[in-house]
Amino acid sequence: MMLAHQFSARGYLVFLAALLLTIFLLTAHRLHTLPPGIIPYFDDATFATTEPSTDKQQIRPQPTTAETTVTGLGEASNSQPEGSADFCGKDWDFLRRKDLGLTDNIIYTRRCIRPAFGDVDRNVVANISSPLVGGTTTINLKSSDCSALTPPPCEPLTLQVPSPYPDHRGRYCHLMFGVASTIERLWASLPEFAHWLSGTGAHLVLVVQDANEVPGGADLAALTAAFQGRGISVTVKPPSIKTAIRRADTPDGASLPSPAPVEQIHFLLINDMLEIATHETQWLGVLDDDTFFPALHPLNQMLATYDHRLPHWLGALSDSWEAVKNWGYMAFGGAGTLLSMPLARELSPHLESCLRETSIRTGDGMLKECMYLRSATRLTLVDGLHQHDIRGDVSGFFESGRKVLSLHHWKSWYRAPVLAMATVTSVCGDCFLQRWRFGGNTLFVNGYSISVYRDGLDGIDLGRMEGTFDSAGPDYAFMYGALRPRLGNEEKKSYRLVATDGPEGKGDDFRQVYVHRAPRGENAAGAMDEVVELIWEV
Repeated sequence: MMLAHQFSARGYLVFLAALLLTIFLLTAHRLHTLPPGIIPYFDDATFATTEPSTDKQQIRPQPTTAETTVTGLGEASNSQPEGSADFCGKDWDFLRRKDLGLTDNIIYTRRCIRPAFGDVDRNVVANISSPLVGGTTTINLKSSDCSALTPPPCEPLTLQVPSPYPDHRGRYCHLMFGVASTIERLWASLPEFAHWLSGTGAHLVLVVQDANEVPGGADLAALTAAFQGRGISVTVKPPSIKTAIRRADTPDGASLPSPAPVEQIHFLLINDMLEIATHETQWLGVLDDDTFFPALHPLNQMLATYDHRLPHWLGALSDSWEAVKNWGYMAFGGAGTLLSMPLARELSPHLESCLRETSIRTGDGMLKECMYLRSATRLTLVDGLHQHDIRGDVSGFFESGRKVLSLHHWKSWYRAPVLAMATVTSVCGDCFLQRWRFGGNTLFVNGYSISVYRDGLDGIDLGRMEGTFDSAGPDYAFMYGALRPRLGNEEKKSYRLVATDGPEGKGDDFRQVYVHRAPRGENAAGAMDEVVELIWEV
């Protein structure tokens, strides 16, 4: 009995081992013959007893390239790749936003950019032989069933870009900026101020010209709360003068304007800021309400090259030689006027007397005259500060690839979505307006445009600015150099940035939407906007 029992147990073990071996071989065969692109999934417990891997890089499935050859943007793909699963959701909702103003049907394509950070010369136009985007597809944004869509794959693209700026929180307490304007214009300027000031520690002084003139009184407390709510260190105050200070050309007995002109309040901003300055304050910036800095870090880097313990007057001339001839050699206010604290303290006692004696009507002109009469300090020109006395289509400026410290007139003399444009600085620092060539005919200007040149880029001198703006010509050569001729729409097809989304936090993607607008109006039935979405994987 004992032998029989042992034999039966031994036979049972042999049978069990054979069964396990059979299951293992069948499983191995199935894994070996999986369809291409399918990766078997194992949960963490599967290899719980194995040694941990030393390679911490996660392997991610790569998108499949659409089977089509595209020589430029706007050509439809010959195949409809699957892949709507990663499109329905945030991608879909973003494109359907009303503020984008897209046509009901769009021609759509996308590319996923993987930034490679490093010590990159952002002024060099890198040449990439492959096209920027592959196939396109038509998407009905009014469709109620996104899952039926077949968007192009988001093919990965690695771009060499400068490293992100250092964390800006509280780093710039030594900087103070002053603006004189009406309460309505200051409310309208809040989003742009928040872009470059929020959380930085730099202080903003707002002097509200019509604080005592608005019916019912201007709500300075509400304006203060709104700016503080966006993380801006701010002081909001009424003007130190209620009526204009008499000028040399004012007839005796003539009534003086009330409230005082913004130009006079602008000139006296130096005193307003000195009243609030602390021992930390090193630099004062006198700005217009539409002076815009894409980021504060490069401005601070520039200032760090000057000794703030000495008198310094920093600024930029107008772009227009005619304006320079009319107003003189001075820091034009829209570009931003920057003064070191020693110079501001030197001028402060003379400001009201300068204002009484001058016949000049503009705030920056008054400062120029007072500086020349009461100080030995002379203007130091700073490359990158831009008065932008240019009108109309200024795409030639932005597509020239210049590193920009300040912009001006962006919502009056010309229109540009500077807030959306400059958001990319949060991803890759100085990559704003960095340029790349693709496929021999496409120029990508980061944060502004994608342009396809009909005859290619070989004959285009990218070292010269295209003269797109009104009156472009020799009058601007002293600032921009010789301009190249403007190209017509039939020679150059442009996709302009209209919106961005993110990054809202660590790990969020950053999206840029570039659009070539279809004609609008009675004769534009069936016309479709062409949309290129660039998704930065950050």
